[in-house]
Amino acid sequence: MKSNRIALASLVLTVPVVLTLSGCSAFNEVVYREASSEYADAPALNAEWDGDAPWVPRDATDIRVAQSTRAADATILLSSGLELDPELCAEVPRQSSPTMSVDDAPDVFAMDTVFACGEWTVGQTPTGWLGWTPAHPDETEQSPS
Repeated sequence: MKSNRIALASLVLTVPVVLTLSGCSAFNEVVYREASSEYADAPALNAEWDGDAPWVPRDATDIRVAQSTRAADATILLSSGLELDPELCAEVPRQSSPTMSVDDAPDVFAMDTVFACGEWTVGQTPTGWLGWTPAHPDETEQSPS
């Protein structure tokens, strides 16, 4: 009985130390069930990321992704000088907001309009785009794709 208490106490003390030493990423994955990743450009995102974001412009760089480890929820912040493909995205009133956060992302509540891009909602930023999924069903319904 005493050895079980000692083992439990050791575990309780060890887990925070391990999470602290391994960085915030591991802490977020365990506690918040959120993973983050970065990609240099769109080809790297397409090759290495296990998600699907067809709206991402081909010139995208500095791509940061936050995604749930339990669901399909994800947020992408990227730099790009291109407009979104009108065959994939249509401008609509914003009805949703991201469930995952990315550092330095703009305030989506200041965005009156966004683009409906299939299952993604995408807002324009000063340097590119901020996209999140799931989109509100009314946004998805207005998407051309």
